[in-house]
Amino acid sequence: MLSLKRYLVNILVASIPPTRGFGFKRTLWRIAGDRVGTATSINGGAKVWGVGRVSVDSGSWLGMNLVVIVPKGAEVTIGANVDIGPDVLLECGSHSIGGQERRAGTESASSIEIGSGTWIGCRATLLGGARIGSGSVIAAGAMVIAGEYPANVVLAGVPARIVRQLDGSGTQQIS
Repeated sequence: MLSLKRYLVNILVASIPPTRGFGFKRTLWRIAGDRVGTATSINGGAKVWGVGRVSVDSGSWLGMNLVVIVPKGAEVTIGANVDIGPDVLLECGSHSIGGQERRAGTESASSIEIGSGTWIGCRATLLGGARIGSGSVIAAGAMVIAGEYPANVVLAGVPARIVRQLDGSGTQQIS
């Protein structure tokens, strides 16, 4: 039943102008079983697939065409005041490597956590098991694999790695 609700919510959210109707979109996501804080902006085309839980704290911006894939056994937690650019993918599902007849072996799922104040650039991808510390920046196009990343860093590349440490004001620390 949850996946049917999510499917219908995805259709309705897509039909609302991209940067309008944020309160209505929050309500729709809540009806689908997700927790969405006040003043969170869900932009057009943002979709959730799967039956896992999604939780978004207040003041976050979910960019156009965000795709969250959250299978059973996983969840996505997005902190307060997180800005997610367009075309970002949060993918909690994966597989073990199977035999030569079918390399996508047994399915697995791992949660994703995004700390408060984080900024995720357009077309970035976060895979299951990624835990992003607060106040971090994920560069456009980055591929963040499973792992725990500290607060106040810039992650860039494929696979993403720490390329810069930020201080509390957002300026680069010089080392």
